[in-house]
Order: sequence, then structure tokens, then C-alpha cells
Amino acid sequence: MNYIEPSQRPFPCQKRFLGSLLSILGVLALVALSPLQGEESVKKGYQERTYDFKAANEEIEYALYVPRSYKKTVKTPLIVLLHGLGSKPQEVIQYAGIIPEAEKRGYIVVAPYGYNSRGWYGASGKGRGFIRPNPSDPENLGELSEKDVLNVIKIVRDDFSIDESRMYLMGHSMGGGGTVHLGTKFPELWAGLAPLAPAIMSGRDKLGVLKKNKIPIMIVTGDKDRLIPVAGIRSVVDKLKAEGITHLYKEIKDGNHGSSIHANPSMIAEVFDFFDQHSKAGESEPDADGSDEKFREFTNTKGQQIKAKVVSITGTKVTIIREDGRRFTMTISTLSEPDQAFIEAWKKQYPKKVR
Repeated sequence: MNYIEPSQRPFPCQKRFLGSLLSILGVLALVALSPLQGEESVKKGYQERTYDFKAANEEIEYALYVPRSYKKTVKTPLIVLLHGLGSKPQEVIQYAGIIPEAEKRGYIVVAPYGYNSRGWYGASGKGRGFIRPNPSDPENLGELSEKDVLNVIKIVRDDFSIDESRMYLMGHSMGGGGTVHLGTKFPELWAGLAPLAPAIMSGRDKLGVLKKNKIPIMIVTGDKDRLIPVAGIRSVVDKLKAEGITHLYKEIKDGNHGSSIHANPSMIAEVFDFFDQHSKAGESEPDADGSDEKFREFTNTKGQQIKAKVVSITGTKVTIIREDGRRFTMTISTLSEPDQAFIEAWKKQYPKKVR
């Protein structure tokens, strides 16, 4: 046993000091590590989840994709994706192009169930609807279907850092009808809509809502679609034109209702391009930096032009604003080489607006 001279023994006050110092150092280490641990705790990639839908007293599934680039400190755009009749969240989120484009462009994608495979997201009313009704379904199937989508949106907004000015709604067939229904019933949520081969239900003045709220819409359909005849879709597009509603119409030559949508990655990329170009107008004003920057022509790789000026840059995306105040966010690599060079110079001139 080693003997310690009294003069070498730590006094009680020294013990307390050393103990306090170690505690402080431990706390500081935890604080330093916590941001990293927080980022690591976010599961990324494709996920199948469930939640407790209290109104239905059931566990309801949904599918989710979180890009590897996701960070809690960066606001991330969100696509809510609605499946077709008889389908499931796990199927629609696996459409060719959805996950690759979301990964490349930094989008979170969530696919709700809509309570079950035939709820119509409320587009056919609060009840069971008239297409493939099932006696075993609850009498308020449509109401539950709509509520399920809203629940899942809330879960994702609570769990992730979502850019509220860049939330988009997209769906196929029944999901396309649901896109138009939920997009015009809750217009305050959406920066853009993309119904694909949509089964659009009649009812509310949907066009009036789109126009009033300045919600851009991209419609895609095949000219040989036997379930949703192209003539009806063309009629809707004619009305969009007449009302002056911002829209993009893509009609697929010899396209059908199925594979022309779910096995068409180039078309899905065009939908993402459309979303990249639109964000909610008037969400916030440009940061005041005293710049006297003038509007200029921006050209994308497809030759489309827009007169605007840069507002901010976040990662690989640039937000620009037109003279009428309309904002658009797009991937920098989709712009022409001269525009990309301009943006690089802009970054150096306005570093405070680069995130």
C-alpha cells in the first residue's frame, strides 16, 4: 500500500473542484457531439412506416424516402405522392424515376395510404364512393382517406425540416384525382400540383381555386389511355388556358394508363423540373443587401427562358424572382453554362445569401 504524505493528499475542496471540472468537460463534450449525433440519428433512404390513426383505431402504413443529402439545418422540399385505385404507397413510390430524382435533387417524398387502396382521398365524397365500393369499408371511408393524408403530412413536417414554400402534391389515376381534390381544398399548402392520368371528379370550382391562389399545375396523360380518355383531359387543359392559370401539359404519344406513367423515368424527371421551377409566391421578401442587381434572362438546358434575378442559393439550387414577384427554385445544373457562371460570380458577390 502506497503512503501519501498529508501535504500531497487532495483537500475536500480540491476534490469538489476536480469533480466539477470533469462534469463541465463532460457536458461540453456532449454539446459538441450532439449536432453530429442528431444528424446520424436521422434515418435516410427508403422506409416503410406506420402510425396510430386514432380516428380509425388502426395502424396505417405509409412509405417515405429521405435523400442522403438531408440535413436538419437545411429546409428541404417535400413531395406528397398519391397512389392509384387498388395500389399501395410502397408501389407508387417505386415508380421509375421517383427515388433517383428525389435523391439527385434533394427532395423528401412521402406516399400516404389514404386509409386503404380505394378511399379516393375524399375526392368522391366522405362516404364509400361509387367506384369499387366494398361493404366492409367504414361508411366514412372518404373522410378517413383524406384525413390520413393530412395526418401523414403533419408527421413528416414534425419529423423533418421541410421548406413550407416548396411542398408539392402528385398522384396517378385515383391519386391524380386526389391531387386535384386536396390541392384545391387545401391550397395554402401547395407550391405546385402534378396529376398524372388523373381521374378528376366534378364538384367544387377547382379552376377558380387554382387561379385565386396562383397554384401552378402540370398534367400528364397518354393519348391512348383507355381508362381516362384524353378528350376529357384536353378539355380541362383548354379551361386552364382560358383562365390564364400557370400550367404545363404533357401528352404522351401512344401513351397508356399504366406503363406510360409508372415506367417512364424521363417523364418523372420533367415533373421534378416543373416543381424545381415553382415555389409559393410572396412567401418572403428578398434579403436586403443594398444590391442594385438588374433582371436578366435565364435559360435552361431545354432552351426555355425566364427574365428574373437571383434571390438566394441553397446547396445545388438557386431561387430566382420575376418582375411580377413570382419565385422559382431550380437546380443550378439545369441552367445554361453562362447562367451557371453568372451564379458562381453572384455567390462571391453576395455570400450572405448563400446557404
